[in-house]
Amino acid sequence: MDKRLNCEIVRDLLPSYVDGLTSSITNKTLEEHLADCMDCTAAMQRMKEPEPQEVQPAAEVDYLKKIRIHMRKTSLLIGIGLMLLGMSLLSYRYFHVGSEASATEVACHVTVEGDTVSLDGTLISSGMGVSRVTFSDSGGMVQFKVYTAPKAFFNRGDLSETYKALGVIRQVRIDDRIIWENGVDIGFTTAQLFAASNPYVGDMSSNGRIASILGIDDQLGPYTNELQTSKEPYGWTLKLKKSIAQEEESAARDIMSADSYAMLAAIDNLGYVTWQYDTTAGHQEYTITVEDATAYAGQNIKLFADSASQLQTLLQRLSIKWSGVR
Repeated sequence: MDKRLNCEIVRDLLPSYVDGLTSSITNKTLEEHLADCMDCTAAMQRMKEPEPQEVQPAAEVDYLKKIRIHMRKTSLLIGIGLMLLGMSLLSYRYFHVGSEASATEVACHVTVEGDTVSLDGTLISSGMGVSRVTFSDSGGMVQFKVYTAPKAFFNRGDLSETYKALGVIRQVRIDDRIIWENGVDIGFTTAQLFAASNPYVGDMSSNGRIASILGIDDQLGPYTNELQTSKEPYGWTLKLKKSIAQEEESAARDIMSADSYAMLAAIDNLGYVTWQYDTTAGHQEYTITVEDATAYAGQNIKLFADSASQLQTLLQRLSIKWSGVR
């Protein structure tokens, strides 16, 4: 085998030799050849030298630096833009969209003429402003909702709105609370009582809501309840825990009468209300029946719960017996 062939074989083996991958026998043979062959030795030395690093021209380096700086600036501007957009969206949601106010947070008055309702009012909280008011109407009922946000220079604490409905307006609500119906302004107590009306006196939790709305605790003090639901007429007995002074009994009975009329109207199958209490003259019992309430009202007492406007008419009459107009 001539030298050229030997060199070709050696050149093929050199990469593995340089990387230490050849056997000891191969290593010995290669080293004997390298001792006598300057060309193969030089080739091996070149293999051991590190590859030269490519040097970029100065102009190209400057260009790449400018690109990187531009990209950093662009990323920064995009980040700032996204942050400002996020802040704008949060501000829009917080101050313009706002949070829906409950009916108890808005004091308002409406005026209705045909198919147009005008709304004027103010927020109960002085720290809040009106962000927007929305209207909807269906079947003659107009409902509006008030949305509030913390007061700022661009919102206000009062509201004045006009809305033209699809047809003649018969009822206006703020949220689910009726505030106007068939030409009658509906008071807060009336709206609550109308919403709490129930068909069965046996539903004591509903009875309790009605008693709470009427403020019996505040008027006459604490009491216990007893229901008679075994046969008609069904009855509700309230047993007062506090004694009533004899000179105050007449005024107390006026309050009992007014509360009884409202209870008989609001509970469909309630036939009578009995009050039991003590005075210096002894134990007393005072009963109001459906017939008594009907005679006072001038029509079937049960009909007054058919609509909020009729119930408002009844409560306006009862306000003479109550302390304060409801």
